[in-house]
Amino acid sequence: MNKIKVFYACGNGGDGSIYLNWFLTQDEASDWEESQDEGWGEDCTGSVETFEGSDIHIEALNLDK
Repeated sequence: MNKIKVFYACGNGGDGSIYLNWFLTQDEASDWEESQDEGWGEDCTGSVETFEGSDIHIEALNLDK
């Protein structure tokens, strides 16, 4: 198993909740977050270390952005 870092950006659920979108690069996560209609006052991106083929890695690969 190969370790991989994936990045997330917080989305506004509209009801006080958030959801995470997964990305392969920090730039993609930041660009997505900045393009939201109802964004945040500060950077709400980050990263996690996981393994190639994990659920979040697959989501980052397949997310329709």
